[in-house]
Amino acid sequence: MKIIRILLWIILFFDFLLALKTIMTIPLKKHYLKKLEKVKTKKYPNIYVLLPALKEQPIVSETIDWFSKIKYQGNIKYIIVTTEREEAEYKKNNIKDKTTSMLVDEVLKQKKNDSFMHLHYPQTEGNKSSQLNYAVEQIIKTEKDLDNTYISVFDFDSKPDLNTFELLSKVYTLKDSPDVIQQVPLSFKNIPLLSNGLLILSALHQTIRSCGIEKFRLLMSSLFKIRLPQYCMGACMHIKLSTLIKNDKFPIFVDDLTLGYRLTINKARFAYLPSYNYVLIPNKLSHCFNSSVLIFKGVLTSFSEIKRVKNNLSGKLLILYEGVTNVLKLTLIPYTIILYYLYTIITGSYDLLFYLLLLLPYLWSLSAIIVMNSHKIKVNKLTLFMGVLCSPIWLLFRTFGALIYYKRYFMSKVFKRQIIYRKTER
Repeated sequence: MKIIRILLWIILFFDFLLALKTIMTIPLKKHYLKKLEKVKTKKYPNIYVLLPALKEQPIVSETIDWFSKIKYQGNIKYIIVTTEREEAEYKKNNIKDKTTSMLVDEVLKQKKNDSFMHLHYPQTEGNKSSQLNYAVEQIIKTEKDLDNTYISVFDFDSKPDLNTFELLSKVYTLKDSPDVIQQVPLSFKNIPLLSNGLLILSALHQTIRSCGIEKFRLLMSSLFKIRLPQYCMGACMHIKLSTLIKNDKFPIFVDDLTLGYRLTINKARFAYLPSYNYVLIPNKLSHCFNSSVLIFKGVLTSFSEIKRVKNNLSGKLLILYEGVTNVLKLTLIPYTIILYYLYTIITGSYDLLFYLLLLLPYLWSLSAIIVMNSHKIKVNKLTLFMGVLCSPIWLLFRTFGALIYYKRYFMSKVFKRQIIYRKTER
């Protein structure tokens, strides 16, 4: 028990730092913005914005309208990438509704905006990465300036800040054409519409990850040139085209986390884009778990990326640390804390460690609320209170992605069939 207690104190320390780092990103971002304000853009990179789409009928017009509002002084092209997989599914199930591809063609015909184009991935097999790579293959047929071109990827429900690409050009100049310019997604977009406290709790803990881990690392790398393990976020990543081609385009299966691990190992330069992308929270708890399965699968690819690269030992060690700690955080650590709770309650041996561990999830939620308030996000106070009240529950919920993944993996081996990954509905 003594060894376990020492480990729990270590976990407590680092998880306290996670909450602290979440809040620290507010002043760090302000400092970074001051640096960018002094930058005079010398050259605007070419930008191709890829919007992979699958069953996005309700928001086709809304998404196109939003991206139409974004101003950029350089060359920019918005490419909506639909897939034959959706068409085949509708034909197989005799669904008469219009597909995403049909609606995209209709809306673009009405808008008559030359900045938009529609590509249709012609294969029924494949996933988001397949759609992205198909688009990249079409782009490089005509685009020759690979070092001055970025591939931007957004989820179809995204609403990035309207100054996104103007700021990107400043980061491009300040950081001397980095390999990756990474935005951070925030799950704030539909918070005012939610009435489920657990979904609010999910958004709070996603905010902790977005700011306390992703945004903090990017800021530290951008401000102080510290090399840290990084990964990409598929909801809003911007990759230099030459770097993407050099690293075999978007990985199959996971397009973002895996690519970030690969680029970290290969010593790519990451920079933070201080412009947010606001995304939707899944509207059902089960959909949150579907998303967590994909995240856990992505985490596991850190080990396959280490095996894939022959050189760059320092990069491999960074990603080994990232992979091991992430797997522990999503599996053993939550269960260890829960067992410690039970042991303490049964034996009645309450002490400072017990109370601090119990308060930690509330500290996470509080730090996320501070970030939300800095963005002036309005939330129903009763729903927010219910979400915060349930904070310790998420310690168990965060392990469900691993449990569901290993269940599907086991079933795939027993019945000799592929694992099915479901699209996250929002």
